[in-house]
Amino acid sequence: MKLKLEDHCDFINGGSWTADEYSSTGFPVLKVSNFDKNSISFEDLSYLQVESYPKYTRNKLDLHDIVIATVGSHPSVVNSAAGRVITIPKSGKGLLLNQNAVCLKTKNPNLIDQRYLGYLCKSQVFQHFIQQRGKGAANQMRIPISGIKSFEFNFPGIESQRKIAAILSAYDDLIEKNLRRIQLLEEKAQLTYEEWIVRMKFPGHESTPINKETGLPEGWEKVFLKDIVKFQMGYSFKSEDFNSEGRGKKIVRIRNIPSSSSSDFTSEIVDNKYIVNKGDLLVGMDGEFYINNWYDKLAYLVQRVCNIQPLNRKHLAFVTESIRTPIRILQNSIDGATVAHLGKKHLDTIEIILPSNEKYFQLFEDLLLAKINISNQNQLLNEARDILLPRLMTGMIDVDALDLSAFEQEDQEEMLMAAEAEVRYNSKK
Repeated sequence: MKLKLEDHCDFINGGSWTADEYSSTGFPVLKVSNFDKNSISFEDLSYLQVESYPKYTRNKLDLHDIVIATVGSHPSVVNSAAGRVITIPKSGKGLLLNQNAVCLKTKNPNLIDQRYLGYLCKSQVFQHFIQQRGKGAANQMRIPISGIKSFEFNFPGIESQRKIAAILSAYDDLIEKNLRRIQLLEEKAQLTYEEWIVRMKFPGHESTPINKETGLPEGWEKVFLKDIVKFQMGYSFKSEDFNSEGRGKKIVRIRNIPSSSSSDFTSEIVDNKYIVNKGDLLVGMDGEFYINNWYDKLAYLVQRVCNIQPLNRKHLAFVTESIRTPIRILQNSIDGATVAHLGKKHLDTIEIILPSNEKYFQLFEDLLLAKINISNQNQLLNEARDILLPRLMTGMIDVDALDLSAFEQEDQEEMLMAAEAEVRYNSKK
C-alpha cells in the first residue's frame, strides 16, 4: 500500500533555545554535530539548564524516534550532514533535540512500524528523494520539511514490516551491546591505572620497597614521554581527493578520534609512515584534545592528529592511560584566540611513570586487545546489516515465511559468535 509520510507521521522540529539557556550540567542536548554515521556521538554533548526544561519537553526524544538533519553540507561533500538519519538507541533516550533537525513518529504503529520506518529513512531510496529536494549551496544545504513529508512509499503489510525491523534491529542491538562492552573495558583500564599507578596500590605493593630519592617503588622511574615514544604528525592531504565512496584509504581526522571510526577516504597515496593501524594511539591537536586508540581499518593520518608510537609496542595500552591526565591538564591550560592548539612542544613536557615489571603492562594490553576484537565484531555486524538493508527494503529477500523468534536472544548470541569466528579467521590471513 502506497502511503505518504505527511499523512501518517508526526513531525516535531528541534528546539531553538538561546545561548544563555545552556549550562555545564542539566539536560543533555542532541545537536546535528552529535550525529554519527549510524548513531550518536556522546563525546561532546551540550546541556540545557534545568530551569528551561519545562519549555522544551516536546523536544524530548524517545526510544526508536527517527531524527533527520535538515541543515548541513551537501551530500556531495565528504562527511555531509544534511539528510543524515539516526534512530534513537536506549542510550539516547531522554536527549533534547536541538534545531536544524526534525523528529518523526508514526501515528498508527499498526499501519507503519516505527523501527521499520527508521530503516527505510536510512535507505538509498529515501536519502536520494530528500536530498534532491535540498536547497542552498554545497557548504550549507537545507532540506525543507515539506520535502520530507511528501515522500511516498509502497509499504508492505505490518507483519512484514515488523519482521524486517526485527532482522535489522537484531544487528543494531548487538552493536550497541558491544559498544557498552568497550565502554566498560575502557573504564576498567582507567580505574586500574588510577589504583595501581596514582594510588600505588598495585599487586604486591605492601612488600615493595620505596626508593627514598624518587619516592617511587624500587626500580620504577619517571620518564619524559618523548624519550619512550615517537610522535608521528599527520599529512596535509589534498581536500579534492577526499571522498565518501570508498576510493583509496580511509582517513583519520580529529572528529574521527572519539568514535575510532571513519567513513571518509582519500585517493591520494602518501608515505607509509602516515598509516594508522589498529590499536594506534591518536591525539587530536586542535580544539578538543581527544585521546583514543584506533579500532577501525587501516587509514591515513591527517594533519593536526598525532599518532603516539611507543618504542616498545608492549607499552602502548599503558601509555594510553598514562597521558590522559597530562593531556587534560594541557587542554585546560593552553590559551588560543578561538581554538586551542596542542603542539609537540607541549607533548615534550609530559612525564609518566614506568613500572619495572612487565607484568604491570600486560593487563592493559589484554584490555586493549579485547576492545579491538569487539570493535572488529561491530564492523562485521555493520557490514552485514548494510548489505541486508536494501535487499529487505526492495523485497529481494522474502520475509513472509520467516519466524520472528529466529532473532531472539539465543540467535543473537549465535550471530555474535559468527562475527567472532570471522574476526579470528581474518586475523590469520
